[in-house]
Amino acid sequence: MLSPLDEPPQTMRTSGAYLILVLIWSTTPLAVVVSLRGLNPIWSLSVRFILAIVIARIVLWIIRQPLPMDKAALRCYLAGTLGLFWAMLFTYLGAQYLPSGLISLIFGLAPLFAGLVGHFRDSKLLPAQWLGMLLSTVGLAGIFGSVHMHAGMLKGMIYVLIGVMAYVGSIYWLRYEKANLHPLAQTTGSLIFSMVGLIVLLPFYWTVRPQHMPSGETLFALVYSAVFASVIAMLCYFYLINKMKPATLSLATVITPVLALILGSWINNEVISGAMMIGIGIVMLGLIVYFIYDLFPHLKKHVLSDYQKI
Repeated sequence: MLSPLDEPPQTMRTSGAYLILVLIWSTTPLAVVVSLRGLNPIWSLSVRFILAIVIARIVLWIIRQPLPMDKAALRCYLAGTLGLFWAMLFTYLGAQYLPSGLISLIFGLAPLFAGLVGHFRDSKLLPAQWLGMLLSTVGLAGIFGSVHMHAGMLKGMIYVLIGVMAYVGSIYWLRYEKANLHPLAQTTGSLIFSMVGLIVLLPFYWTVRPQHMPSGETLFALVYSAVFASVIAMLCYFYLINKMKPATLSLATVITPVLALILGSWINNEVISGAMMIGIGIVMLGLIVYFIYDLFPHLKKHVLSDYQKI
């Protein structure tokens, strides 16, 4: 019986890609929040994707990598849009109402969703993982209960939760496809498909289109999101999908909430209430319990041995 988690990264390339992904995902929520200053979420996301497509296409040309357009590749691009277009669309809609640290925390629940899906497919959850999932659910419910007086925060949390589910779905879908695309080609194709979706949406948001040049901070956040979050992070993400199981890849989102909370408080002066901090603490405790077998592998061996005896 297998845990939803794979073995830790074995090569320097994989380890490096994993570290880069963690660092970028720690700063991306703050960049998203800042990029919405003076911009509608749909337009901000559109500018981000346009910049990212241009950069990714240029890099593809420089390294002389093709952008395949066969049926298998198109299916992979479509699967990638689940983790780009849909996940980012709902994240940007939710970012209007939430501090960046809370956005990162909600994305930290991705391993739980991935593990739950894996439980019904091929990787049974173990006792501590069920306990961790329960604790995180209680903590999240506590956060929901503590934000009822904050206008829009509940709506924002629901939006981001939908984005997380889309992200997890994208991981599993992409692992099902076997096109063996270059990670940058996968990134570029998924960005192009995602931009098509935004082009369909933009006419409905024409009345809130930008009327003036955004501030320097907003422009910097847009460029950072395009270069690092949409190109470099997604390049690492698509590369790692073929190297790790979904729950292992999602483990990167466990580390990012703490860093994101610190950055949000330090750079953006974000304030989180005491009740929310208690809920956040319970969620983080649940995540630690969920991954206890990976922190202490000998415990997993004992549990698996007991399972096999049953």
